[in-house]
Amino acid sequence: MANCPNCGSTHIQLKKETQVNWGRAVTGWVLFGIVGGAIGAVTGEAKNANVCMDCGTSWKAEDIYKILEVIKKLASITLDLSKEKHRSFLNKFISTIGTYIEEVSETEKKAEAFLTKAKQEAESKYFVLSGCGCLLLIFSVFFAFSASAADIAGFAFIIGLLVFIIGFVIDASISHANKENIKKEIEMAEAKAEGMKIKAQEKLKAKVSLFVLNNPLN
Repeated sequence: MANCPNCGSTHIQLKKETQVNWGRAVTGWVLFGIVGGAIGAVTGEAKNANVCMDCGTSWKAEDIYKILEVIKKLASITLDLSKEKHRSFLNKFISTIGTYIEEVSETEKKAEAFLTKAKQEAESKYFVLSGCGCLLLIFSVFFAFSASAADIAGFAFIIGLLVFIIGFVIDASISHANKENIKKEIEMAEAKAEGMKIKAQEKLKAKVSLFVLNNPLN
């Protein structure tokens, strides 16, 4: 049976409301993939809200679900909202730990943006470098065919052909080196992005551990 997160009452009605006065702070809390599509099983219609007929608190079922799942995941605690101490723990957790959860979410976004930018910059940089070989290749083709068409001495044609071959080899070599350089730069960027995420997650876990220590339920 559902309990009001404010007073614990079970005197609750479902109403079509878009405005709620509890739990909006947890909107968007999707951490470590622990919420996912299961929200659909508890939300009902998007405009529905639970309203406590005793204290007037209103909330979305999905908000309760999200925060209880986050607490279960991070603190290994399953709350019983019929108990006052558990409700106090819940509300303190939202106000104290919420900032750090949001920090994890923001850090993940920044890490993904950094990685995308790093990939684009690496590919752009080495694409420009590989163009040098391409230009030499194009020039050598023009030189070789021009020499032949003008019936210039065979020596000039041979030189043009050699330049053509050298240009091809240089371009192939640069292309291979560029692929390796791009791969290395992307791997470095991925490692840095992952480090950003891990640092934020470790900070969150440390804050949760301290919070649980300072707010015992027993």
